[in-house]
Amino acid sequence: MARNGEVKKQNGKVSEKTLRKSIEYQRIGNAAVRKAQEENRRLGVPNWYSINGVIVNEAELEDKNKSQK
Repeated sequence: MARNGEVKKQNGKVSEKTLRKSIEYQRIGNAAVRKAQEENRRLGVPNWYSINGVIVNEAELEDKNKSQK
């Protein structure tokens, strides 16, 4: 039995209900991250990211993008 109380289908795939819940949680999480990023920008706090295993901040990304143009 899956953690959400639903039985996993015999073919190993998750149910449509579980998939829909996962998508909903991801949407909520993405919105929260965007809100936090905007608040950081407003407060002057850098946003940090891991891109291909390399830790970079938003200013470094902007500088890199400007130099590529």
